[in-house]
Amino acid sequence: LARTYDQIARLRARAKRRAVDWQHQTTTELAATFGVVVVEELKIANMVRSARGTVEAPGVNVAQKAGLNRSIAGQAWGRTVTLLEYKTSERGGQVVKVPAWGTSQTCHRCGHRDPAARDGIRYACANSACGWVGHADTNAAINIKNAVGTPVSGRGDLGVTRSAKRQPPRAA
Repeated sequence: LARTYDQIARLRARAKRRAVDWQHQTTTELAATFGVVVVEELKIANMVRSARGTVEAPGVNVAQKAGLNRSIAGQAWGRTVTLLEYKTSERGGQVVKVPAWGTSQTCHRCGHRDPAARDGIRYACANSACGWVGHADTNAAINIKNAVGTPVSGRGDLGVTRSAKRQPPRAA
């Protein structure tokens, strides 16, 4: 039994080393390519709070929330931002944090905000004068970019040489 636990611990440690290595490589490439990196300012600690509730008011969808919490913690969003911050500052760049509130619910064209406009991955502006329809994440990314302007690489281009091969490691 102890041997099995040791094997599991080794596998988890290897998976973590791979994930941290991927984060280092990716953040190094981003910091070397872009002079300004824009991220959403997420309250990660609040996002991973338990949904268990209390005896008087038990939580709902507790198992799903626990799975989401594991996923967020496993991807280590905070560590990625920390790595980006020190690597971009070493190279003379900066990380800009944009408030995340409403970025996926606000139309990037007309500025109309409606939580009902986002339906899963689809966004449809509720403003009849605009009517923009597209992917919700695209809309949010444009809102985030518009919050700070156009990011330009440290070399003066728009970072078109970024590797399309870099993918996050698969879990062991």
